[in-house]
Amino acid sequence: MKPSLLPLAWSGLMLGLLLQGCTTGKPSPIEGTWRLAYEYEVRGETSACIFPGTSRGSELKMWAGNRWSLVGVFLEDSVITDNYAGGTFTLDGTEYREIVEFHSAPEYLGQTVLLFLEIKNDTLIQIWPVDQTGKPVPEHHYMEKWVRMEQTGIAGDTGAGL
Repeated sequence: MKPSLLPLAWSGLMLGLLLQGCTTGKPSPIEGTWRLAYEYEVRGETSACIFPGTSRGSELKMWAGNRWSLVGVFLEDSVITDNYAGGTFTLDGTEYREIVEFHSAPEYLGQTVLLFLEIKNDTLIQIWPVDQTGKPVPEHHYMEKWVRMEQTGIAGDTGAGL
C-alpha cells in the first residue's frame, strides 16, 4: 500500500495560509482610528455646519482590514443621541462602499452606501450620498472631515502580545 500524499499536501497548504496571514504588509492608509472634525450639510447652493454647530459631541470611526465601525454621542438642544454602526467596506481610488451590518438607525441595516473618500496625510474627507460616477448628489449631501488619531501604546507594552 502506497502512503497518501494528501495529508502532506493539506499540511503544506494550511502552513502556507497561516504564514500568509501572519505576515505584515504595508497597512492601507485608511487603517486606524479617525475623529470627526466637522460635518456640513449641503442643499443645492447652501451649506450649514452641523457638527460642531447644531450638534455637539464626538464621534470616532475605525478601519481595520475590510471592516469599519463608528461610535459617537451627540447633543442637539437637550437631546442626547448615541450613534454606532459597522460592517465591511471596499475602497477603489476615491470610490468607497460601506456594507452596513449594524447601525443605531435601523433603516440603514443591510444597505450598501456609496461615498466619495479621499485621504491626504492625516485628513480624511468623506462625501455622501454620491451618484454612480462618485459626484455628490447636488440637491442634498453631507461632507465630513475626519482627522487621524495619534496611535499611542499602553504604558509598559513591548508589543510582544499576551
